[in-house]
Amino acid sequence: MEIKKMIIVAIILNVAVVSSFARPIFDKKKDILIAQFDSKPDPDDIHAQAALGSMLLHKDLKGVKYYAVAGAVGTQGGKYIDSKELFNMIFGNKWTDAHANWALSVQKITNQVIPILQKGGKVWVQEAGQSNITADWVQEVLKTVAAQVVKSNVLVVQHSNWNEDKTDSTDLAYVKDKTSYFSLDDGNAPTNAEWGDRGPYPTPEYRNKDSKWMELAKSSVNKKASKLWATAEDIIANKFPEGFPEEWSYIHYNGVDYSDCVENWWIFNIGEQANDHTKFWNRYVMQK
Repeated sequence: MEIKKMIIVAIILNVAVVSSFARPIFDKKKDILIAQFDSKPDPDDIHAQAALGSMLLHKDLKGVKYYAVAGAVGTQGGKYIDSKELFNMIFGNKWTDAHANWALSVQKITNQVIPILQKGGKVWVQEAGQSNITADWVQEVLKTVAAQVVKSNVLVVQHSNWNEDKTDSTDLAYVKDKTSYFSLDDGNAPTNAEWGDRGPYPTPEYRNKDSKWMELAKSSVNKKASKLWATAEDIIANKFPEGFPEEWSYIHYNGVDYSDCVENWWIFNIGEQANDHTKFWNRYVMQK
């Protein structure tokens, strides 16, 4: 009997642990993706934009509602990388330029978010940058939408310690308090690597140093995705005509780095279909 009791207790504890890590699932009928990119100072955001654009072309994300933000910066220094051409290609008129006009962008994001929440949907925030602008538009949303609704249905997803470190500390604390904040493992680290461990949500490594991946992208039969990657390469080359100088970036070696897109991988619950770099490339960049 004692053994049976121990087994039952173990099962209950296991269920409790699994439940504590339970995650919501994106509902295409009701939810929206808010994709926020800082693009300052590192060019990996430009690759992440091309990668998300490639995903949006695929049947996996057909019907997904989205709104994108350029210039979602925090306290970091360095120069901003303008990629409005790429934003227009990917998002059409469904994006705003916070680098050009922060206050207007806050209002535009707010206008996207409120109707979703009022209809019972969830707002999934891809923090491919810092949370400063998130804090500003959440504050605006709370003037109209109840705090408990915002807490339950605004889901902020972040994979990077660096992005958090470069967020105003008051803004980061505010976002964590007012929304549901999910800390994913770092998309720059191999899956389950100790240095990239940020909690219960492991992620793939979405970067590779080999230059062959960009060449494959530019010659892909998926002409729309190919054009996105060629444009991303041109934007980076124009900004850094001598090549990106920082050796810690795989873009320095003509590789690819779209690590922020592990947030998209998690948000859309893609799982094993793209749980490493090669699978991602084959599914979203090389297939029509």
